[in-house]
Amino acid sequence: MKRRGGFTLIEMLVVLVLLAMAAPLVVPAIRSVLPGRTGLGALVPPARKAAERRGETIYLRIRESGNWRIEGEASTDAGPLATGRVDPFPGLPLTLIVSPRGSCALDPQSSRAARFIRLDSLTCKVES
Repeated sequence: MKRRGGFTLIEMLVVLVLLAMAAPLVVPAIRSVLPGRTGLGALVPPARKAAERRGETIYLRIRESGNWRIEGEASTDAGPLATGRVDPFPGLPLTLIVSPRGSCALDPQSSRAARFIRLDSLTCKVES
């Protein structure tokens, strides 16, 4: 009897088992190479710390493109304190105003964002 080309069921199962065992080792390496993206929730704590440390109102501005910048009230001429990019989300553009005492609020022009973002003004916690 002539043998047909191809793989047996056992050969395919062995390969699948090997791939399943290698996946947990490979995934962390791939994640460390990919560029990190942060959400609004990850941007608020650094803005609060900057406001507290500097003793001034801090503005976290996010454009429609997802580019963000943290600016100090007194240091707008000196340039931003920090910049970066997040994945765009509904409600952009927005400006979050963070007081030196740790509370925060969206500025009046960011009223569209208030429909999409749940924000606790006292703790500055962003709920998804």
